[in-house]
Amino acid sequence: MFATRTITSSILVVGITTVLMAQAPALDVKLGLWENTIVTNMGMAAPAVDTSKMPPEQAAKIAEMMKGMMGDRTVVEKNCLTKEDLAKDSFMMPEDTRQKCTRTITTNTRSAFAATIACTGERGDTKGDINVESLAGGTAYKSTMKMAATGRGRTMNMTMTMTGKYLGADCGTVK
Repeated sequence: MFATRTITSSILVVGITTVLMAQAPALDVKLGLWENTIVTNMGMAAPAVDTSKMPPEQAAKIAEMMKGMMGDRTVVEKNCLTKEDLAKDSFMMPEDTRQKCTRTITTNTRSAFAATIACTGERGDTKGDINVESLAGGTAYKSTMKMAATGRGRTMNMTMTMTGKYLGADCGTVK
């Protein structure tokens, strides 16, 4: 069985970061502090669990845990984008060397970036598409990513929508 958190992290890191390796995007985006909102849908249903013979407290805990496995999850985070970050071949690449990823860029302009991604490794295969659109003169973006991870005879689909807004040139203490 997949470890949901590991798969999510791997797909997120590979999906987003692979876009920025090897060939830097030509997207018009400002350098500095960004606030990113990432909405993830894992595309999986919680397994059926019979809670009828459990004590009420345990059944409630199981129900809450199952609820957490379904639906959309939203994360809002801040990060600092620098010129040096964009210049690195390994910019935001996963440190997990057990994955080998390739990317085929289909669009790379100042207003749009699109690519297909394929990764293989000991944890299974991941394939997907990512589309990014620069907005408002490089002070905002929106992006979608659809990925499918296959391993140990199971496939998990994930869809992410991401939006970002530029907060300013000074990143302060944010890395």
